[in-house]
Amino acid sequence: MNLLRAVSRFTKIEHTLFSLPLVFAGAYLGAGRHVPEIHTLALIIMAATGGRVLGMSMNRIFDRKMDAMNDRTKQRELPAGTMSLGKAWLIAAIGLIVYLFSCALMGWHILALSPVPAFFLTVYSLLKRFTCLCHYGIGLVLGMAPLAAYVAVQGRPSIAPDIFLLSGFVFFWMSGYDIIYAMQDQEFDHEHGVHSIPGRFGVKVAERVAFASHAAAMFLLIAFAACCSTGRWAWVAVGCCAVTFCLSYMSRIPLPLRFFPLSAIASIVGSLVVYL
Repeated sequence: MNLLRAVSRFTKIEHTLFSLPLVFAGAYLGAGRHVPEIHTLALIIMAATGGRVLGMSMNRIFDRKMDAMNDRTKQRELPAGTMSLGKAWLIAAIGLIVYLFSCALMGWHILALSPVPAFFLTVYSLLKRFTCLCHYGIGLVLGMAPLAAYVAVQGRPSIAPDIFLLSGFVFFWMSGYDIIYAMQDQEFDHEHGVHSIPGRFGVKVAERVAFASHAAAMFLLIAFAACCSTGRWAWVAVGCCAVTFCLSYMSRIPLPLRFFPLSAIASIVGSLVVYL
């Protein structure tokens, strides 16, 4: 139980809310707009959770020295010394094992494709050392999630336009919110040479880039709804998603709240467009 609590705290497992509604949406599309079989959904949840644990663990491991210098992050487990580096590596290994085991149970096609998401989950956090476009790295990782669920349900690499529109929405949704999240560290990033859009161009430009990313996300969500001949309630969900994005740029709302839970709300109502 202690290990499970450590894993939960270390990897912010509650933030799986970011991706699970959209992962389910990808699985729903893969099953021909039906609810997939329960055992398949269970394996997809296991794979998504294992991937989340792997990605966040590697993020914390790679960023531990940087986190120690930042007042906002120095109380995280590794820089604060409340968790050993060895335990962090163990948690990352557990996440990888759960992810690969789940993929193996879904079939050899899925296992053969599994190293691709695992690679990006492992290295995306390194991008901030090289490019201010690092925010789109995590967008790519999250954008692959519904696509992977779609393929997992299909049991083979078989892609249709609707899943690409959904994955594109997820890509821009997460990238925009990661830029908003990074605005908290604008001064730190600028002073310490961390490559981020807020650190390089300032908060105002970063906010415009995030808004443009969310505008692209909305365009793709509207295109999905139009292409799939969705009903009136799906268009209501499209409207709710647009409102959520707009709320994310209200200065009265603290930056941490704009990232979470508003990003999770946008994820949920975006996925409802698929279900409705």
